[in-house]
Amino acid sequence: MSDDWRPPGRPPADSGARFRLRQAVDALVYGLAFTLVVFVGSGVVSFAFGVGWFGVELVLFFLGVSLLAYAAFQLRPAKRWDVKFEEEGYQIVRPDENGRVVGSRDESRFQAAVQRVPPLPTLGLEPEARLSPAAKLFVAAAMLLLASLGLEIVVFW
Repeated sequence: MSDDWRPPGRPPADSGARFRLRQAVDALVYGLAFTLVVFVGSGVVSFAFGVGWFGVELVLFFLGVSLLAYAAFQLRPAKRWDVKFEEEGYQIVRPDENGRVVGSRDESRFQAAVQRVPPLPTLGLEPEARLSPAAKLFVAAAMLLLASLGLEIVVFW
């Protein structure tokens, strides 16, 4: 195997900072789009039920906290080994590698829609080169909490 092999979507060795910046922009645009969708959706429902801005703020806060916890749970490292118990004792083995290709990611419909938002079409990141869905969800949850705080400050103070 050659020494210059890199997985698909990895940057050349001399442009690591630019690659990370493109990943960060991708995650921030995803988080902003997610926050906008939740803000508008909760606004429509909240004002339809007569709760107003208070309902929007509650949805942003509780969904942000819930998604932050879920994303943090999903970001934990994978198990590197497994233990099989047998009659003569136990055996430590590596997990079964017959599953999905490591690094392959499916693109959701929401992610595909977000990828059409400028400046993402010009970044040229394949799904494998982007941050993981859990990392993007973590960024989106943090943005939901920031939007909740901003709404709290603007409307209620």
